[in-house]
Amino acid sequence: MSKEILEILSPALGEDLAKDIIAHRRGKKCPLTARGAKALLREYEATGNAVAAAEEHLNRGWQGFKAEWVKKGSGFHDPHNPMPKAETREEYIKRSIEANNRDWEASSDRRVSNLIRMATRQ
Repeated sequence: MSKEILEILSPALGEDLAKDIIAHRRGKKCPLTARGAKALLREYEATGNAVAAAEEHLNRGWQGFKAEWVKKGSGFHDPHNPMPKAETREEYIKRSIEANNRDWEASSDRRVSNLIRMATRQ
């Protein structure tokens, strides 16, 4: 079975890296199947550099791999990571402006209704 998997991965990754991927998955107690190897290779190739993606997969010790996890600016967020994503200054400013606009619009409706109420009392 691993010979078939090696034949799937080797053309794109090279024999040594393909063997490392197979061994890594075996070490994770999740051996790679031919279908899994094809899916994994598609994800590697979706990054634009299959070899770099496979190396990143190994370096991070992941069982699986998705191209979006390593694409810059993809916005991947791990819900199981206890460390929240740091907000950039630009994101903070944008969020603050949006909150301020929402508050202003809501309060302006109240102000107008208060002015009307005061004007009709007299």
